[in-house]
Amino acid sequence: MLTNDDNLKDLFRKRFYQTLSEYPLFKLLMYDIFTDGTAYIVGGYFRDTIKGLHSRDIDIIVDINHKLLLEKISTLQIPHSINRHNGIKLDLATIKIDIWSIENNWAFKENLVKLNSDDKIKCIAEGCFYNYDALVINLNSFNYNIRYYKEFEKKQELRILRKSSLYRNLNPTIEANILRAFYLRKKFNISYTNNTKEYLIKRVGYLNDNHNNSIQRLVEIKTKYQKYNEFLSRRDILLYINELYYSSNDNEQLFFKF
Repeated sequence: MLTNDDNLKDLFRKRFYQTLSEYPLFKLLMYDIFTDGTAYIVGGYFRDTIKGLHSRDIDIIVDINHKLLLEKISTLQIPHSINRHNGIKLDLATIKIDIWSIENNWAFKENLVKLNSDDKIKCIAEGCFYNYDALVINLNSFNYNIRYYKEFEKKQELRILRKSSLYRNLNPTIEANILRAFYLRKKFNISYTNNTKEYLIKRVGYLNDNHNNSIQRLVEIKTKYQKYNEFLSRRDILLYINELYYSSNDNEQLFFKF
């Protein structure tokens, strides 16, 4: 349930401070980050706060460089790993925290989304791939942007925010984007906008061309994502791919068999 501005800020502030109190190392890290820059929570944790749901992970973008961020994490001896995109995963018992410098966000790094220093919250929101995930809140001021998420809630449509084909084609997490769309389709029975549908069809085709079997590739990749692996079966993936092809205007598309 979406609420008014002041209530939502207070709701989030209380929940975030509660999370900090539960994870002292995380609290120390955030306070250290605040001495040098700003931090933003993006996506699920903010959405779960609005809906009153439990979160098992937090995604954070920080406005300090990667080297300094890594030094702060290492100084506190927080267990962590670094992925191929220079995102840092903190392992803090019962919660997973993905944190990365804004300079390593792929959309900004490739200059596909312009970073306006006067309105970074809006820019970060517009750098999100899907409208469902475009919730951003500044952890210093608690100002936020949920415009695109509210659009998703109202229309129950999954939309890729950027219209640029270059933006869609250069996104490095193809399999995760497809699995996310299928996960949301199954969980909420939502529909796809035309740009999302077109992207999914083309990317499934890309997986067929580059990995021989898109179904098997998605089944393999989903094991890396707990919620997708628990919720999506192989049959679901087959079903949603066939659904995409059935709904397209290209009558030459071939169907996958169960």
